[in-house]
Amino acid sequence: MVWRRDRYWDPFDLMREIQEEIDAIFRDVMRGPRLWGYREPGESIAVSETWREPFVDIFDRGDRFVITVELPGVRKEDIKLRVTEDTVYLEAQVKREKELEEEGAIRIERYYSGYRRVIRLPEEVIPEKTKARYNNGVLEIELPKKAPKKTEGEGFEVKIE
Repeated sequence: MVWRRDRYWDPFDLMREIQEEIDAIFRDVMRGPRLWGYREPGESIAVSETWREPFVDIFDRGDRFVITVELPGVRKEDIKLRVTEDTVYLEAQVKREKELEEEGAIRIERYYSGYRRVIRLPEEVIPEKTKARYNNGVLEIELPKKAPKKTEGEGFEVKIE
């Protein structure tokens, strides 16, 4: 007889522990950068969209941070960028609609996807002096360091050149 936690050893305890570890691994995988759509249990397919986390590079240039973000297939008009003293919020949506006419029948294909990313900065920046440029699928954001007193609100909308 083997005792475990003041009771008899139960082989199902070990199986439950293994199942919990496997569940935790899959939760972590689904939280990371995604290249596919993921629906929560019970969520309908119509509500679900495919969102990915774009790849970013962050450089510390002494007086400013420079962030480059890869956004292939995105138009400049579809990028939303907001900056607070310590965080960058990025959302870019990709919409494609294709209409084909074949022998009197019309087929319409729709593709909706996009990118979302929240980037925490190691130091405070001046949100109102942020500059952003978008060229050939790459967004470059320059954030000057040393923010003034914190302001209330949800940050400043940044115009993309």
